[in-house]
Amino acid sequence: MRNYIYGKNSCKNALVRNNTIKNIFLLDGFKDPTIYKIIKEKNFKFEYLSSKQMENLVGRNNHQGIIIEINDYTYLELNELLDLLKGKEYPTIAILDGIEDPHNFGAILRSGDAFGIDGYIIGSNRQVGLTNIVGHVSTGAIEYAKVCKVTNLNQTINTLKENGYWIVASDGLANMSYKDVDYKMKSAIIIGSEGKGIGPLLLKNSDFITKIPMVGHVNSLNASVAAALYFNAVLESKNNVK
Repeated sequence: MRNYIYGKNSCKNALVRNNTIKNIFLLDGFKDPTIYKIIKEKNFKFEYLSSKQMENLVGRNNHQGIIIEINDYTYLELNELLDLLKGKEYPTIAILDGIEDPHNFGAILRSGDAFGIDGYIIGSNRQVGLTNIVGHVSTGAIEYAKVCKVTNLNQTINTLKENGYWIVASDGLANMSYKDVDYKMKSAIIIGSEGKGIGPLLLKNSDFITKIPMVGHVNSLNASVAAALYFNAVLESKNNVK
């Protein structure tokens, strides 16, 4: 299966990173001086396609005149991720439990990049992986994301604890607000799916069970929105913002 990313922002980030590119396709008449400059500076080859040919690659999605074929996305092993984060003072990892919607995953990566999340851990079951849609929705953040895929999230939490990480879970029935946690520590934040939430064993093994206070009639948020609130709280805590 071929992997494509499309859209100016996503493709611009891929061009800058230059670690996954196989082919570049531009729409006849494409005009973007910034993208052309990057292509020229990095000596990329590209091919012009008609509107119909572009549609054959990515359907009717809004490609904005540029499509890039990329190599398969790669995942880190857990020990590789932990080694990469050893030098950081207060690393934060997001653990995703059962996020099956690629739009949610892409939005989580986008928010995580904005707020400085250092890595992501996903399960191999009931969890969308790194796909074309995830990459597009992330608007290029996927190029910078360190993602680890594991077979057992519960065992992974134990390994994180052994390496000094504190586990923060999100649960609507909790008493503690997510903003009451001091994130100036090694932390891993578990974000569950909208339907099932976080698994009971993961909750049991968490150090902090927290909630996002709400006053409306709907008692849950979109998973990517909840993740963004937690990620922002992490950044504010590390920067001593009250």
